Amino acid sequence: MHPLLLQKDFKTMKKYFTLFVLTFIALSINAQNIIHYWHFNNLNDSVGSVPADYTVLSQAPEITYPGSGAGYMDDVNDGDDLNLRQGQVPGNGLRVRNPSDLRELIIPLPTNDHEDIVFSYAVKRTNNGAQTQLLSFSIDGGNNWSNAAPFLDSITVGTDYAVESFDFSSNTDVNDNPDFVVRIQFFNGASNTSGNNRFDNIVLEGQSTTAPPPSDALIHYWHFNTLSGREDNPIPADYTLVPNVTPEITYVGVGDGYVDDYSPGSSLNLQLNEPPGAALRVRNPSFNRALIIDLPSNDCEDIYLMYDVHRSGSGMLFNNIAYTVDGVNYDTTGLAVRQVSISENYQTFTFDFRGISTVNDNPNFKVRITWDGNTNQTNGNNRYDNVAMFAEQTTLSNRSFSQQESFSPNVYPNPASSEVFIEWNGQQTNVTYRVVDMQGRTVLIDNINGNHKTAIDVSQLSRGLYTIVFNDGNHQSHKKILLR
Repeated sequence: MHPLLLQKDFKTMKKYFTLFVLTFIALSINAQNIIHYWHFNNLNDSVGSVPADYTVLSQAPEITYPGSGAGYMDDVNDGDDLNLRQGQVPGNGLRVRNPSDLRELIIPLPTNDHEDIVFSYAVKRTNNGAQTQLLSFSIDGGNNWSNAAPFLDSITVGTDYAVESFDFSSNTDVNDNPDFVVRIQFFNGASNTSGNNRFDNIVLEGQSTTAPPPSDALIHYWHFNTLSGREDNPIPADYTLVPNVTPEITYVGVGDGYVDDYSPGSSLNLQLNEPPGAALRVRNPSFNRALIIDLPSNDCEDIYLMYDVHRSGSGMLFNNIAYTVDGVNYDTTGLAVRQVSISENYQTFTFDFRGISTVNDNPNFKVRITWDGNTNQTNGNNRYDNVAMFAEQTTLSNRSFSQQESFSPNVYPNPASSEVFIEWNGQQTNVTYRVVDMQGRTVLIDNINGNHKTAIDVSQLSRGLYTIVFNDGNHQSHKKILLR
């Protein structure tokens, strides 16, 4: 028997320790992207493979259960609320039936353009189900397998759902790797003719490696701070670097949905020293509508688009992204991220067009946003702010208007618990800072006069992610800080 399969008394303690640190893990990955997600709520009957319910890639990876014997996979209706993502509700789970001793669960997890990878899932067993799972991973598509960290040990499966989470951030071999795969093998009860393991909410998360640098030229920008009330006309950009054009955002289609202003706006992707103010609220029903963003790229190359968005409790769950180069026909070819999940907190999303040459120097370039999830309701909405297009290369004049930080304070420790220190080496002697939560609310504000080092008491703030916004009167700088 494999030594890792020996029963150990400390495994029960390990289970509780895993649950104890789960909150910390969730905070640590709060800013990460979901790369692949299986919630299994659409699973029905027995299956040979199960594609991911959500993926950032163009093709969803599929779970398989190869091997021999009578075991198979099907749906089970006792899914759990542990490890839920994207506003999903408990529904179905994946049932992996015995005998499973001659089979293995194969989970392809390509990490293209992502790093700091975290893999997690919820799992339980029936009384006769396999009591032990042995996890391995491969970085070459399954040719070679490893039980190295963070796996190291076998998993004891209980009869109640529990979350297993594995942090691969220290393993650079799994970063940006299309051949990353996880294998689960079953022991101790796996040869029974009845019984099963049940999986739910299998999630792979990571940090995007394609996030662009902050020093590129800002070409178009909507901050929406002057928006007031319902807006039935196109909304012109608050700033553009392209002469003789007026980029606009329109909410096209039919139905009762419309756009208006919403407060508070976001502090995450602010440009040109704009403060958080209003945001654009896109109201349901939205299933017959689309948000069209004019983005003429005259004399610009290597384009990317960034925007902040969150949703109301009944708001649309997903944004679908497409683009046009002729102003009429929309496509997703070459676009790595085509759908993003919208949470109830503001997040910044980046859409990289730098590998799509046809959008360069193109007066007809536009981006279209459509929605999935909660789109046919009579209430609910998405709120957008700080819609900004950047270019890495441009021959347009007046590049000084792009947001380039003239100073970048050092903020430490990060994560922090009770106190945060701010320090910088520049000449600025009159700096204002604001601590802004993920809802765009300013929770602390003060001036730093004459000091290049100061401390902020954050002991009274709720635990979570914040942005510290610095302003020296001429430029603005942002630093994220995690309180735990």
